[in-house]
Amino acid sequence: MPSLVAGLQQQGRRGNRILNKTAERIIMRKNAKRRADHVAQEYLPAPSNVRLADLMKEHNISQPELAKEIGCSKSTISRFISGAKGTLTHEQVLKIARLFNVSTDFLLGETNIPDRKNYDIAELGLSVEAAKNLYTGRVNTEVVNLLLENARFAELTYRIAQYFDDTFASGIAAQNAMLTTLSTLLRTKVKTSAATKAAKDISLRRKPVYQGDLDDIEMYFMAAVKEIKKGIGSHYAKQEAMSKKVAEKMFTELTKGQDVQHPTITAEQLTDAMLGSVSGMEGATPETLEQLRNGLLGILQSAAEQENAHEADE
Repeated sequence: MPSLVAGLQQQGRRGNRILNKTAERIIMRKNAKRRADHVAQEYLPAPSNVRLADLMKEHNISQPELAKEIGCSKSTISRFISGAKGTLTHEQVLKIARLFNVSTDFLLGETNIPDRKNYDIAELGLSVEAAKNLYTGRVNTEVVNLLLENARFAELTYRIAQYFDDTFASGIAAQNAMLTTLSTLLRTKVKTSAATKAAKDISLRRKPVYQGDLDDIEMYFMAAVKEIKKGIGSHYAKQEAMSKKVAEKMFTELTKGQDVQHPTITAEQLTDAMLGSVSGMEGATPETLEQLRNGLLGILQSAAEQENAHEADE
């Protein structure tokens, strides 16, 4: 029976896995929003001509330079900034927004937050397949955002690029070739025991070509993931306590009216009780509940058989 109770507690924790993941997604989303709100800089309300003048001053760009960048005359820019009748075309507004890396809504005075929300795939450097994976949800976009926001992960991308283009591997390979040549020369040209030993020592100094790259990548990746996890926080203790409480409640109900020291609980009763505790959770469809029931029943029946076999051996 103790093993059945332990199985009940363990499966209660498994049954709450859906709840755990849902809670963690909500927390990750809130943290991401909190960081975005903190990073975003808000400007005072201003008409579009004043806003453009401020951006030009901030970036130290003159009217002739801006006119050349967006393909219009200096007088067009001058009239727009002065508030005269001059207007900019849609294409010119887009070019200005991209030049200053702000949204068109901010440039036109419709929002006071300059951050752009929409980017062209080419601007982001994404391939069509990468963008498709993000758009269709084949990758977890929340995790991708958290990684891209992390400074350690940013450094990691460059180290992976060096691994892919053999930046360091080429040097190690050249060093290995030199060591191999020296070792061979010592063995073949110098016929002494000291030379043989030296050749062996030199040969042992060769390193796997990619080992250094892979060690660095692993170190930076794990550091980034741990840092992100630290920011999100841990919530398993609360869920563990909840699972324990649910398990104890189920055990009390299942043993009601029985001898507590020698209760009789079948695997089917335990399974049905555990399914009842998760049936209202998100994603608990009839199909998933049936799959869960079959899995739990098999585990509990196996635990009961092992316990009976152990008792028989004793």
